[in-house]
Amino acid sequence: MDFMSTDFDLAENVFYFHNADIQSLAFVLDWDTKDKFYSTLLSKSYADILDVPNDHSMVLAKPGKTNYFHLKIPAFDIKYIEDCFKIKDFPDPTKYLIKNTSPASYTKNDIFDCWLYQNKSWSDLVSISENKNDNHKIISSSTNLISKAKRSNDDFDDIMMSNDQKIKKNTRMPYSHKEEISIVKYIIKNNYAFNVTGVTMWQKMERDRVCKYRTWQSMKQRYVKHIKFDLNSGNHRFPFLSPEELKLLRLGLNIEKIDKEKKDAMKSRFLEQRMHDSDSDSS
Repeated sequence: MDFMSTDFDLAENVFYFHNADIQSLAFVLDWDTKDKFYSTLLSKSYADILDVPNDHSMVLAKPGKTNYFHLKIPAFDIKYIEDCFKIKDFPDPTKYLIKNTSPASYTKNDIFDCWLYQNKSWSDLVSISENKNDNHKIISSSTNLISKAKRSNDDFDDIMMSNDQKIKKNTRMPYSHKEEISIVKYIIKNNYAFNVTGVTMWQKMERDRVCKYRTWQSMKQRYVKHIKFDLNSGNHRFPFLSPEELKLLRLGLNIEKIDKEKKDAMKSRFLEQRMHDSDSDSS
């Protein structure tokens, strides 16, 4: 397999960057080719591409060609992506660590817990000292560096706060693919394909806690400004959608055009179905 070749066939060498919970894995690309080969490849393989690192992202760089430095989040050789495709698995990331990008050093399990399984964060990890007599040395936290970094509104969104949660108001976190799936499934299940431009459906979605920490405004914006384009390019990110369901979602977003009479008939049919479902639930 010639990884960087123009003949590289993603269909034949498919590999998805998500974990067992169908959460997309996050990457920050400190380096890429002029034609954005890695960015394009990762996007087509279910990965999330971020502008700045967060507590569950992996920074990828080119050894010898990076000025990246972070107290807690090291960078890894971008060759890691190539080897994932070659072995169809996630190799030991410690072998790809670019040492001069961070004073922190972690075990394979620590990195996987943080980046792959997402049950820890970089700010939680304790660095392994190269001095055997000081194996428990703690690298000072760089949480402030993360929180002060410039965030892109396209990739991050506000999370709601309740009194019993540790998540603070105005904390910004990237949408996971699992959250996007929940939004799409909710719309299909409740026959809301033609209600996505309004407000009522999204407010109900918030009350139903479809995305636990998201506001209805946030979910609506994510759907009409991001998920819309995934639906327009096909259903590869939502393989559970039937062709008919995909067509309905695209019609509701005015991506796919049909004559007004047919569209009104479809809206009427879905309204009747929703009223029938509501009557069934109340009986």
